[in-house]
Amino acid sequence: MRVIVILVLLACVAYANSLYAPFVFDDLTSIQHNRAVRFFYLDSVKELLNTRSLLNLTYAFNEWLDGENVFGYHVVNLLLHILNGLLVFAMAKWIFERLSSPPPDPRMYALVAAAFFVIHPVQTEAVTYITERSELLSKMMCLCGLFVFMRASEKKAGVLASVLVFLCLVLGLGFKETAITLPAAIVLYDYIFLSKGSVRNMLVRWRFYAGLFTLMAAASYFVLDALRRPLNEVGIPGTLRPWYYFLTSLRAIARYIRLIVFPTGLNLDYDFPPVASIQQPAALLSIGLIAGLLIMAWRWRRRRPVFAFSIFWFFIALAPTAGIIPIPDVIFEHRLYLALAGVCLSFPFVLQCITLKPRRVVAFASVILGVLMVGTIFRNYVWADELRLFSDVVAKSPHKLRAYENLIFAHMKRGEEDKALAVAKEGLEKVPESRLSLLDTIGNLYLRQGNAADAVANFKKSNEEAGRSGASAAFLATSYNNLGVAYLALARTIEPGNPKSRNETLRSASEAFQKSLEREINVGVLDSLVNVRQQLGEAAALEQELRKNLAANPRDFMSIYKLGSLLSLEDRYTEAIEYFSQAVQQQSLSEVLYFNYAFALAKTGQRDRAIEEYIKALRLDPLFHEAHYNLALLYIDRADYSSAVQHLQSIVSVEAADVRANLKLAQIYAGQGKLPQAKQHLQQVLKVSPRDREALSLFARIGG
Repeated sequence: MRVIVILVLLACVAYANSLYAPFVFDDLTSIQHNRAVRFFYLDSVKELLNTRSLLNLTYAFNEWLDGENVFGYHVVNLLLHILNGLLVFAMAKWIFERLSSPPPDPRMYALVAAAFFVIHPVQTEAVTYITERSELLSKMMCLCGLFVFMRASEKKAGVLASVLVFLCLVLGLGFKETAITLPAAIVLYDYIFLSKGSVRNMLVRWRFYAGLFTLMAAASYFVLDALRRPLNEVGIPGTLRPWYYFLTSLRAIARYIRLIVFPTGLNLDYDFPPVASIQQPAALLSIGLIAGLLIMAWRWRRRRPVFAFSIFWFFIALAPTAGIIPIPDVIFEHRLYLALAGVCLSFPFVLQCITLKPRRVVAFASVILGVLMVGTIFRNYVWADELRLFSDVVAKSPHKLRAYENLIFAHMKRGEEDKALAVAKEGLEKVPESRLSLLDTIGNLYLRQGNAADAVANFKKSNEEAGRSGASAAFLATSYNNLGVAYLALARTIEPGNPKSRNETLRSASEAFQKSLEREINVGVLDSLVNVRQQLGEAAALEQELRKNLAANPRDFMSIYKLGSLLSLEDRYTEAIEYFSQAVQQQSLSEVLYFNYAFALAKTGQRDRAIEEYIKALRLDPLFHEAHYNLALLYIDRADYSSAVQHLQSIVSVEAADVRANLKLAQIYAGQGKLPQAKQHLQQVLKVSPRDREALSLFARIGG
């Protein structure tokens, strides 16, 4: 019981300042933009047979329990990490007690090893980064499976043990495909500790191995899916060819070893230069280090089994991501999570070698663990704030586009467009090869600032450079759409007394939207094009043209949708509904289409149907802010304030500075008498828009 208390306290102290760390990085796609999480359902039972399907269930549980409150997600991750620490302790104690030359106090040595695992700073990415719950859960199943084998081996593990281990493997794959290393870990444990470095001695457990590998063969679909995922990522822009990936992986392994021994310079997103030749010093040094460790492990397999086990375990744990199968990122700290579970077993024995006196191991370990604790707390301080985290990434990876993109996005969510613009311009200088992407980002930032003229100039420059460089059709479609949106914004700034200039600007917008559609059909761009034609006073001519097209081809999707969009703009919602309904039957994968359909239904008083269509839009795009906001308004009309708050919180969780969502939340909370929450959201509004009349009025009424 005392061990449990110590490990729980260590973990809680190390991670207490991370429990409100925001969603970052891949959390956007894994959780916030994941329809399987936000609106949990299965298209087919077969989905449960895919890797990571069980992981989505755990995220969906958090979503159901408390929406997008990050505290609940972090608590679950921390609890999982503590459970893994306890598993490591149990495994270490079991192993240390059965060594031919056991340590003087196996229980204390096991506690030191588990504490090293729990509070090592390199673990922060796996624990604090919410998406990496996959790592925590899959590796928990690996540890459970190994521990089942360890206990069963006392009674000559047989078929029953193989079934239990196989269940752990299946569950592990349901969380993350890297759990496929479990069988290799079991073979390693058997070879080092049970068979004492003799393959022949392993044969007495042939029933267990026959059962396990028979079950794996029977479940080949699931196992192959785990192996197939990395293969699907081969060819993604930014990945290396197999040989170069392998050489770079060797260098990454050397970095992992350094991070375990000296956990400094931790970085969420490494800018890791590829190794292009085996003759490069980085490759030669890495090969020498790895070969040396493997040779030592082989020589120590009988004399120093714990050291041998730790070394071989380290390489087995990293094998799925450090081999010849390229994946987009060659290095991430969370990949060390399982590796550290084996490496930590050697920690107390290394200290024993240094001190030469076992009695001093605990004292020496306490000093080192104290230093590691400080490092973990400091690293979690960085993780606790999105701007600190991505400023840290930019400082450590100054030539990587993704670092700048994430820092820009962090500033945008807080309504700090000026700072985001400064970061984007810095990125232009430091990452010139990503100039086109950053030019588009800068253009969008100008739009958010209300600077339409500079946005137009920037997007024009981007289009010209994209055309010369042979950019993809998808990129050009997006770029032309951005230019059209900028022209629309510019047209709104032109004085009513200058209709000629306004119409010229609108025609430029129309031309840009047409060029976008030539490269890629997009429902949102169709909307914009109809909007421009309507503003130009061409609504009647456009309607006539579309009806003529439909007379010739009644199933022409573009004409059906454009006519519905035009009728909606003209406030002819009953007619628009008919065409949106037809469009939905042909195209069911457009959130914009469902949104417009819902909007028209709401305008005709069909609120229940409107809610259904808005939810369909959100299933396709869970971060569709306009759909969340309109849904909140419908729920407010029905006095369903809890549902309204849920959708408004979905907006501010991604963009904390959103004025409309914060103001509406403040009004709801004020009406419920929850004045502290109301004031908090009003402060967000006034931070972005200090003269907002509604916010100032409400602030005065509630005693701000």
